[in-house]
Amino acid sequence: MPGLNHRKIMVVDEKTGFTKALTDADILRHRREELHLTQQQVADRANIKLRQYQRFEMGERSLSGASMRVGLSVCCVLKLDPYEAVPDAVKKVTEEK
Repeated sequence: MPGLNHRKIMVVDEKTGFTKALTDADILRHRREELHLTQQQVADRANIKLRQYQRFEMGERSLSGASMRVGLSVCCVLKLDPYEAVPDAVKKVTEEK
């Protein structure tokens, strides 16, 4: 699907013991769960609509394609480093120089 960020992070699945890849959407969901937040709480704290956050977490929209305000707000709520949350966008800018 165009516009989606397909960066992968590898983790070990606790149930199977196999290594699996996490997408950016998985990272958002796992971090939210680590912080014991609901999707509604993240959306409210980031001052965005619930459906907008759900699209990020479902992989329908990429955080790197969001406005700076939205992207930084979500990163702030989830205590994520924005450079790690959207490294592909940062990489493209530095490669163009």
